[in-house]
Amino acid sequence: MAGVTGWWAETFIETTGATLTLTGGRPQVTATQDNHISPTPAVITVTGGRPSVDGPPIQPTPAQLTITGGQPGIRVGTVVAPTAAGLTITGGTPSIVQSQNNIVSPAGASVTITGGRPVVTTGPIVTPTAAAVTVTGGTPSLAAQIAPTPATVTITGGRPLIDVRYPPPAASLTITGGRPVIDTRVAPAGASVTITGGTPVVTTIHTVSFVGANGNASSSVTIPTHQIGDLIVLFAYNPFSTSAPTKPSAGGTVPDYTYIDNANSGSGSGCATAYFKATATNTTSGSWGSASHMIAVVIRDQNASSPIGGHARAAGTGASSTAPSVTLTHTDGSSVLLHFHGHASLGAGGWDAAPAGYTRQASSGSAFGSASAFNTKNVTTTDGSVAQTGGQSGQNYAAATVEIIN
Repeated sequence: MAGVTGWWAETFIETTGATLTLTGGRPQVTATQDNHISPTPAVITVTGGRPSVDGPPIQPTPAQLTITGGQPGIRVGTVVAPTAAGLTITGGTPSIVQSQNNIVSPAGASVTITGGRPVVTTGPIVTPTAAAVTVTGGTPSLAAQIAPTPATVTITGGRPLIDVRYPPPAASLTITGGRPVIDTRVAPAGASVTITGGTPVVTTIHTVSFVGANGNASSSVTIPTHQIGDLIVLFAYNPFSTSAPTKPSAGGTVPDYTYIDNANSGSGSGCATAYFKATATNTTSGSWGSASHMIAVVIRDQNASSPIGGHARAAGTGASSTAPSVTLTHTDGSSVLLHFHGHASLGAGGWDAAPAGYTRQASSGSAFGSASAFNTKNVTTTDGSVAQTGGQSGQNYAAATVEIIN
């Protein structure tokens, strides 16, 4: 056995060649007493499983390596250069184990691997020659995008429906059977006005405007917001005397008011009315003598020179305060009629609501005490005396009516 290294033994036995056939399992070969058996090369056929051969390392001669299905990764510890051998393994990869430092060096064998990729874990990397890969049974999936050449679309069998809108050419409108009604409004040209029977009289009427009012249970009152040219009308009430209240002296923001009615009463309570055309926007009432209640009214668009039309005052005793009727200067509805009421003692409910056809604008006082109230007439084409209820029976009252004209 020249040319083989790594052997050591006391006795060598060489037998003639034999054919060993293993069927049904994995033989167990045991070397005892350091006796080494060196048989001639034999052909091993393994059927039915993967044999386990226990013994020294096997160094076969170079083998013809056939790879099917891919490129194996083989790692070996040293360079292996076996001679040709006729080893055929079916059903798996054998496991060869070295024991007791016994080295087996069989003749080279031919290795054919079928059914998978073997893994040999012995160190250095063996790079075989590239193998040709043949794929059978389908088209492999390659991770690459291929842009096809644009194709020509050929449509057979009819006219396709394509969602493209084509505006039709303008069509001529033909109307048959009558005259259509088209909802188009045409503004006619201005027409001439022909007046027959005389020359008309056109009168433009502007009405007087009520701006605002305040009431106060005192001898003075805050005048509502006003502007230059507005008319300020005041009502002063003295509940417990027939004497009419007196206006304050002019000075500062207190103007020289002009009395409308200020005569003393023959019975009942006393009252006075007065006016002033505002020359500023901060006019004040001042403090009126003998007055316990005051009402201030602001009027606009009145007659510039003579704004006061019909006016009167009245007084007496009773449960109601009755404002007198006046002769209207204007009966076209352009005037504002002011009705002022004062009572020495109201009932438990205070002033009742304004009479029908009148609107409550301001008031002062409360139940069981003296009070004043101010109403305007809604329609001023006519006038008449009007009673404001809410007072206690047998108590003094005084009232006044003033027409403001345009």
